[in-house]
Amino acid sequence: MRTNKFLVVSVAICLAATIGMGFSSCKKDEPTPVIVENPLDAEVYYISGKVTYENKALDGVKVSASAVEATTDADGNFLLAMASKSSCVVSFEKSGFVTVTAEVEFPADAEKQSVVSLVQDLETKNPAVTVTPEAAQTVSEAKNNMVELAVPAGAVKSATDISVTAYKEGAKKVQTGTLRASLSTVSCEPDGQKFEKPVELRMKNPTSGQVYFASVKHYVETNGVWTETGAAGYDSDGYYVTMISGFSNHSFGVSCSSQKGASATENLKSVVLDNLGDMNAKAQTIDVTQHIGWKIDGAMSDLLKNQLAGLSDSDAAALADIVENTLASLMGGSPAVSEMPLKWNANISGDMKTTVSVTEKTTTTSFGFPVVFGGRTLTLTVPVVKYEGVNMEVTTEKGASHGGHSGGLIE
Repeated sequence: MRTNKFLVVSVAICLAATIGMGFSSCKKDEPTPVIVENPLDAEVYYISGKVTYENKALDGVKVSASAVEATTDADGNFLLAMASKSSCVVSFEKSGFVTVTAEVEFPADAEKQSVVSLVQDLETKNPAVTVTPEAAQTVSEAKNNMVELAVPAGAVKSATDISVTAYKEGAKKVQTGTLRASLSTVSCEPDGQKFEKPVELRMKNPTSGQVYFASVKHYVETNGVWTETGAAGYDSDGYYVTMISGFSNHSFGVSCSSQKGASATENLKSVVLDNLGDMNAKAQTIDVTQHIGWKIDGAMSDLLKNQLAGLSDSDAAALADIVENTLASLMGGSPAVSEMPLKWNANISGDMKTTVSVTEKTTTTSFGFPVVFGGRTLTLTVPVVKYEGVNMEVTTEKGASHGGHSGGLIE
């Protein structure tokens, strides 16, 4: 009896020892993957874009948003890395140019590493003209002579250097509804200048007068906020006119309707980083080329003539220019689509597979402008296709070595 008990205890001890050796052997021999931090896992969202001047790339522009800064390169490109996808205001600054700000909004469903694209035209400040109290004087916007400032005698107390510059505003959040679209936005300096007498600000209608914008209003910018001050007149000389008492940024604007339409998504690149079975980490660069900017969906001349039957060729050309300029005040730049490279660095842990899908989104929006043509007020509709940005989706698959396997029975 004692011998049987002893044998049972001995067998149990031997079995326990054998199992222990089996576990120890499995732990010792099991490969361990190298774990690394993947930059694609970071909670970051990007604002990418291009800055131009006279349709050419503009380098050296300081671009900033929420304390994040970048400087445009030789191609006018910039990239801001944002810590969240909250709405923000982007500022564009360069010495000798009018500073502008744009509104940026990430889609609510934007994945981390997503990119919102932005374009912006900047304009050089016009040279100053000295205005004196003794005589009336007209100060013209020097580049295209579309905007004039009629200063009466006695409007200034002493000789004052004044400059008037027409420029394109920064892009706005475009939602379905009504927006302020600027026919012309004017920077007047010195900022804060007050006049002793009202000064007339006027903008020339470039058409023959057979067609012009209806319900044009005057807006003033104060601390980044645009406020309507009243209706702008339209005189017999073909000018939109308003009276101002001091300097700020001014705008001749119209209430523009917007209706968001179809969106389209295009796959730019799908990359599979297959590291399953290899315990070593790997690094790889993912690069794509995105499109930035916007375009009119169709030929502008055809759009105008189809909606305004009988419009002359000269009026169609002049109206097309001002419509494009007005759309630019919503989009931030003139109608153009360009390419911009994007690059991400990926680090893949051992025994892991990562799939990266990069897509590009475009949205078509129809804008409606009130115009008077042939004595009737009509709504001129222009469809616009905008490249919104890039979305990235990352999925991972872990190999068996990541499953927490730490041993088992040896059979």
